[in-house]
Amino acid sequence: MNFLIYPHDTQECKLQMESLSHTTDDMIFQWDPEVPLVVDDNIELPQLQLVKNYTADCTQVYSTGNFTCLEVVFVLKRRLGYYLFHTYVPTCLIVIMSWVSFWIKPEAAPARVTLGVTSLLTLSTQHAKSQASLPPVSYLKAVDAFMSVCTIFVFMALMEYCLVNIVLGDNDAPKPPPDPKADKVFDLAAKKENARILTGQPPAPPRPTKAQKARLRALNIDRCSRVGFPLFFFILNATYWVLFFEYL
Repeated sequence: MNFLIYPHDTQECKLQMESLSHTTDDMIFQWDPEVPLVVDDNIELPQLQLVKNYTADCTQVYSTGNFTCLEVVFVLKRRLGYYLFHTYVPTCLIVIMSWVSFWIKPEAAPARVTLGVTSLLTLSTQHAKSQASLPPVSYLKAVDAFMSVCTIFVFMALMEYCLVNIVLGDNDAPKPPPDPKADKVFDLAAKKENARILTGQPPAPPRPTKAQKARLRALNIDRCSRVGFPLFFFILNATYWVLFFEYL
């Protein structure tokens, strides 16, 4: 079986009937020209659907002579419903769940890290579950490509918080000792503020502190991620289903 586009694959199962001791000089197999094969309509397979079947002549030529042979080929198409509701939909929901961290405030490190790590481990378990019933193959299957892309998205969502945490910085660092020059600057600023009040000028807007600027940059990263991650995931998801639409 070829699992290259699994679970969108269509397999061909061949059944051959051949004479082992009589050559074509003694016996020849032939299909009935009117009704060569009758297939029971009540036959059901758990994962595959019998799409069609066709007959052929597979007479073999050996060194000892020609041996008559008949062949019937059953074309089996894999049912996608099971994989749609047990692999694709849960995987997409896990990826979407990892995006919830973009709406959690940057200071909530335990909540965001726990959500990212839990989503990544759950997706790894889901991927292992989807591979449990398959034989190990040396090539990449369609479901492997889909699961790998989803794993990358969950991993990048976790790395996004690492970037947010770096930008946010450590706001709880110990304050430096007082500087005499800073006191002079403060006195000068106080005199300017008193002069402004006496002249009736509107109050000057307060300047954002370094911590406020860092938090604003972190929030901007989260806002961009709220749009960028769903957009790229939708594009890649649509590309996947468009490529395999002909196999549905």
